Amino acid sequence: MVDRVLGMKVLLLDKETMGIISMVFSQSEIMQHEVFLFQCIDAAHEERMRHMKAICLVRPVDANYRLLTTELKTPKYKEYHVFFTNMVPHNRLDQLACCDEHEVVQQVQEFFADIYALSHDLFSLNLPSTSRLTENHTMWTPHDQWNFARTVEGLLAACLTLRMLPAIRYTAASDLTRQVAHALQTRITEEQSLFDTINSERRGEPTPVLLLMDRRNDPVTPLLNQWTYQAMLHELLSMENNRIDMSEVPGIRPELKEIVMSTTQDQFFEENMMANFGDLCVSIQNLVDDYQRQTKSNAQIASIEDMQRFVDEYPEFRKMSGNVSKHVDVVHELHRVVETKGLLQASELEQEIACSENQREHLRRVDEMIRGTSITKMQKLRLVLLYALRYERNVSVEQLKDQLRSQGIGEEQVGLVDHLLRYAGSHARSGDLFQNKTMKAHVARFVTNTLKNVDNVYTQHKTYLAGVVDELMKGKLNDTSYPFLEGCRCAVPTCGQMPRTLVFVVGGATFEEARDVAELNRSLGGPGGQTIVLGGTTVHNSRSFLADVARLHSGGPE
Repeated sequence: MVDRVLGMKVLLLDKETMGIISMVFSQSEIMQHEVFLFQCIDAAHEERMRHMKAICLVRPVDANYRLLTTELKTPKYKEYHVFFTNMVPHNRLDQLACCDEHEVVQQVQEFFADIYALSHDLFSLNLPSTSRLTENHTMWTPHDQWNFARTVEGLLAACLTLRMLPAIRYTAASDLTRQVAHALQTRITEEQSLFDTINSERRGEPTPVLLLMDRRNDPVTPLLNQWTYQAMLHELLSMENNRIDMSEVPGIRPELKEIVMSTTQDQFFEENMMANFGDLCVSIQNLVDDYQRQTKSNAQIASIEDMQRFVDEYPEFRKMSGNVSKHVDVVHELHRVVETKGLLQASELEQEIACSENQREHLRRVDEMIRGTSITKMQKLRLVLLYALRYERNVSVEQLKDQLRSQGIGEEQVGLVDHLLRYAGSHARSGDLFQNKTMKAHVARFVTNTLKNVDNVYTQHKTYLAGVVDELMKGKLNDTSYPFLEGCRCAVPTCGQMPRTLVFVVGGATFEEARDVAELNRSLGGPGGQTIVLGGTTVHNSRSFLADVARLHSGGPE
């Protein structure tokens, strides 16, 4: 967009497109294209700059139409180039044309950039709470209706961005995914001419597949502690639009109070975001060792604390390798949080509960953890939540809730156990989350847990989504559990060459699922290593997932 317009430019964005663009470009990168000013379209700015050209990138929503019409009636810039991130109704174009009395609009285009691209094969719609969509649609509030529409429009944009006219599959047991599938198909039909162009471009290729999954089918994954870099950042420090707030970290330097972790702007992060914590520490140690060799420094570095001390004592290292020193500081903070919160002890038991069935032993160990002092109250609650999901009909769940209360955990938090079971208990799930419903699953679980060596007890869990997508890519996914939307099955192969696939989790994806998708992509060896793209209404960590569950039952504001 910016290269098409010559000369000095101002970039007008709304609050969402500002986040969308910041995910993939830094401000300094955009400024290299003669963009001298960034403005939020709803900000009050009266200064006229007739020597500047305005590039507007906004979402096609009512508020932005109103702001644009106001802007065009009293233009502040020499000319306007308007780009919408999604489809624009013709009546809205007529409205803008009527307001362009000064004839400053040079072009209006639809650029399908209506998603937040977190990495090469993962995107989000930044909708933190969609749990209320699982209720009967007659109970939806206007905000719920907006969330549903935003989900459909985001998927439409994703399909156009990826240049795919997909065969749509949904989760049979999920009325929500069925509704999304039908609404999306209606939008595709309304914009058939655009998709016909895509079809002609891709003639001869297998029809791509869009698989809609429901977060309720796997409530376990968002509750687990994570041990790969990207997932740990989100779980322990919280990432929002690839930005991490470090302002509360003890002794943090001013320049690191907010940091960015982006695969497009940070090569080290791109190379190590899927690395487990141990391998990550080794990679950072190697970088520090390289610097020591270059500077002939003799500082002894044998631990994460030593690395942190080295960075503090050698300011020239920070100047020369600011990006690496950023990662040293972040890993030091992750290490501190893991130690102070007893996450290793909690995580080992979490993985045991998620991956094996041993009710008596699990009860004993969870009870022991609750009574002890080695883990935090939140870790204790999460262990009970995981236990309740696996053994929800066992009377011991009530015993553990009483134990939580005895530890000073409030009734609102304890109530999450019942809320979670109502939201995503066995009655709400399809499939075999814990591999304990069929004899075949029992045998598979025995082979996995008994005959195979588990390299790392903290990462033995594989997500439910990974198994479903693996079956899909092999052409073996059950049509009854994941049916095709009527009229969508043509030209989809059942074996051999696999089509490009978009997997979307209504209710939010996780970074653990993104890790599993990345591993599947590597094993498939598709173009650029990416055959599968994962998306979600949001990307959850444990806190955001439980907050979403709590909103469903509180009836409070979003």
